[in-house]
Amino acid sequence: MGNRVGGRRRRSPVDERYTAPQGLYPHPDIDLKKLRRLILEAKLAPCHPGADDPRPDLDECPICFLFYPSLNRSKCCAKGICTECFLQMKSPTSCRPTQYPTISLLVSSSYSS
Repeated sequence: MGNRVGGRRRRSPVDERYTAPQGLYPHPDIDLKKLRRLILEAKLAPCHPGADDPRPDLDECPICFLFYPSLNRSKCCAKGICTECFLQMKSPTSCRPTQYPTISLLVSSSYSS
């Protein structure tokens, strides 16, 4: 009684400093509260500072060519993109469609290990 088999796996909490952009691009119109909520709900990968040198535990963003411990992954093709590059894809105030199709993203769970 009281013990559960299986169930939801708890994610490790995200450090508060990784819930805001690290300054790779200017983000004057980003809703920081919404971004923080999406990161804490594990709907977006945390905004880790990018590394210039590859390591086995880091993945490369194909847009900015920096290395991160976790990337946002598309459901359709599992391609990764860092959160700061993802935020550059479409301005939240834009009413025009983006040039690229919107892709549902999955967060890589490597940062929670």
